[in-house]
Amino acid sequence: MPRVIQYTDPVEGCLGYLVYDREDCRLAAGGFRVQPGLKVQTLIDLAERMTLKQRVLGINVDGAKSGLAYDPMAPGAEDVISRFMSFMWGELTTRYSMGCDMGTRFEDLERLAAGVGLRSVKYAVKHAQGFSDEEYVARMRLLDAPVGRRTVGQRRAGHVVAHSALAAADSAGYLASGLHVAIQGFGNLGRAAAESLVAEGASVVAVADAYGCAVHPRGLDVTSMLNHDQSRPVSEQTDRLAWLPGDTLFRLPVDVLVLAAVEDAITVEQAEALQAPVVVVGANCGLSEAAERTLHERGVLVVPDFIGGIGGSASMETLFGPATLPEPHEVLDNVAFLIRELVIDIIAGSRMRHVPPRQVALDIAAAAPVHPDQPPYGHSPYARASRRPKGNRIATAASRRGGLIASGENL
Repeated sequence: MPRVIQYTDPVEGCLGYLVYDREDCRLAAGGFRVQPGLKVQTLIDLAERMTLKQRVLGINVDGAKSGLAYDPMAPGAEDVISRFMSFMWGELTTRYSMGCDMGTRFEDLERLAAGVGLRSVKYAVKHAQGFSDEEYVARMRLLDAPVGRRTVGQRRAGHVVAHSALAAADSAGYLASGLHVAIQGFGNLGRAAAESLVAEGASVVAVADAYGCAVHPRGLDVTSMLNHDQSRPVSEQTDRLAWLPGDTLFRLPVDVLVLAAVEDAITVEQAEALQAPVVVVGANCGLSEAAERTLHERGVLVVPDFIGGIGGSASMETLFGPATLPEPHEVLDNVAFLIRELVIDIIAGSRMRHVPPRQVALDIAAAAPVHPDQPPYGHSPYARASRRPKGNRIATAASRRGGLIASGENL
């Protein structure tokens, strides 16, 4: 059962919450959102989803989520957030590792945390992992280190989306070099994914936002686009060689479609006509159950949102898990390795069992062991330092339950 800690702001009267989905591990992690009308049930659901992400990675961390029912654009927002952090001071220093979410930015949270005497909103990691202050600070600084055009912190989520796409495409028989990719959404996630895809030799041939779809059959100039302010419409970030309605994206003959923007991005009707053989969902709830089911029935390979959108959790494993301090590029290199291994494992299980990748991922998470007495990071079976699962992790777990995988049945 989830545990809810409730807060009432003494000045504004708004409600805030911290939700722990489980009490199994010494650390719990999840984002902090500020949203008008935010309900505790939303946070309960999101905390459960965070546990799922940790378990599928084999990370010894529980899911959590926190939030304030308040307008993040209101003049008093920073004061309200600061008071909430002061109230949650004990949790933030011992068990709760806070990240950003809707209505918040990580750099702002860190600044406000310092203002109330907190070393970091992730300082609980130091306690749970057993780091010295010096070791913890050195690792956290890596998030601000540049790798390419952006910092590790700015690139990590999109980097995971990109390498999820590359792993899925490889499993479907497509090489990274010359891979044609379309991306819905060109905010932080979409831009970071595009940067990593192009670095691996893929071509981003189409990008859509709320205003329309930019298309170039030989690939858009992503490097030039990244020089523009991301708040501008994509039409103003390109040379407009082809500028079409936004839903054109779903009719293009591309190799991979990346959903990096909104919930329920594709209707069932669009799913029935989609030409892309691979779909990677980076946005939370980016694909409805009905649309995902339609795509699977048509033979489209779908990487679900809690895998494509797992970048925050995966990067914490590659940042805090290694025994020695990694280089900035190693954090990204290792998270790319980790997500490729995970996606390959899921797809192997999907083909072996004749079930959707989502079901295999859910079963991997359900079979994951929990070790309350061990540190949170450093034990993922998909990390570079571990023995590579090679598609056998879920099968091994199933054999302990009576060999259901071997017979092709669902868990």
